Amino acid sequence: MRNFRFSYRFPWAFAAVLAAAVLAVSCSKSYKDIEIKDFKVEKLNISSIRSVDAVVLLEVDNPAVQKFQAENIWGVVYHEGKQIATFSSDDVIVLEAKTVTQSKIKVRLTLESPLGFLGKIAESGGVKFKDYTVDIGADIKSGIVKFPYSKKGMEVAELVKKADANIF
Repeated sequence: MRNFRFSYRFPWAFAAVLAAAVLAVSCSKSYKDIEIKDFKVEKLNISSIRSVDAVVLLEVDNPAVQKFQAENIWGVVYHEGKQIATFSSDDVIVLEAKTVTQSKIKVRLTLESPLGFLGKIAESGGVKFKDYTVDIGADIKSGIVKFPYSKKGMEVAELVKKADANIF
């Protein structure tokens, strides 16, 4: 009788593990479709010569059937392929299933070389967004499963055009 219980429980445990694996795989395909639709800098505060604090309004599209949370948001800004700044946010964005979500997050941008950045702006007569790209990443969480998410090489000119915003 003891062997019967073991063999009776084993298929249920196996089925539960298989169902969890299928759910994880189905979630991992859909979180990749998340897209930043719009952004607007609502507040800008220069906190030091190297860092800027901002409040950013993000509009994020989650076409998936699962609800996600985006946390540990980070990014790197490049000028003509050279890293000039990093940014991060500790805020969490809740992305409801099949909706476009608007969220305000606090972001801290840290310049690698503030004088070099200001010098380039002065030389070129202003910011030329076409010369800048950005990598954006976050941890996307669905229940207890967490996936790394990143979009690399996004052109700042396209983001600004999408947002119809000019920060400078």
